[in-house]
Amino acid sequence: MSFKFLTFWSLLGPLSVIGGSQPPAPTEVRLSIATLHAAALTKARAAGDSADSPYLLMSIIGPGGSIRASHVPTTGQLTIHLDEALGARPLTDLRLQPGDSIRLLVSVLEGTRVAQAEESKVAASSTEALLQNGDARASHLASALSPITKAGAHWIGSASLLVTNENGTVYWRALDCIATCKVLKGPAGALEPKGGRPVAGVVELSGDGGTYHLQLQGERGS
Repeated sequence: MSFKFLTFWSLLGPLSVIGGSQPPAPTEVRLSIATLHAAALTKARAAGDSADSPYLLMSIIGPGGSIRASHVPTTGQLTIHLDEALGARPLTDLRLQPGDSIRLLVSVLEGTRVAQAEESKVAASSTEALLQNGDARASHLASALSPITKAGAHWIGSASLLVTNENGTVYWRALDCIATCKVLKGPAGALEPKGGRPVAGVVELSGDGGTYHLQLQGERGS
């Protein structure tokens, strides 16, 4: 065997190993609101107040403790009447590498919104409630949300979600209540490959006179 042939394969071997060690692609997950139903409206602010203006504020805690805020709708509020169910709409999109865990804290509020920069600060400080136990979680979250509630917003309730990527299989692992909330249906099992049936969970939120049923669902985008 010639020296030239040996040299060629000694170079090609390491290159082929490097090419085969590409990191796995992240899995994309879409979380969405399947329905938002108002079984009872929040306390009326004035005579003739016959509709609520809800919105969702989310704190998204990603790998490495990164935190970002998300809002539905992006600007303004939704409008909902007594016993009305609003249709499906996106909640947020996630990207998880194998081994990643992402936790979301979802608070449903109604009425007044503060500036987006202030909401983002509130969303970041709200995450500390997830480190508490029992009733302390609700009281800590109440303090974190106080800049919004003191501005006049009704706080209907909050829940948390946990999504994990375990060796390429994505699970919606938990749906837990934080304040004025009851889990009616917990998520079950892994998220099916793209195009499969979504995994769903339902909570009842009952703060400030309102009673809302929020159905969330998760599905893979890749």
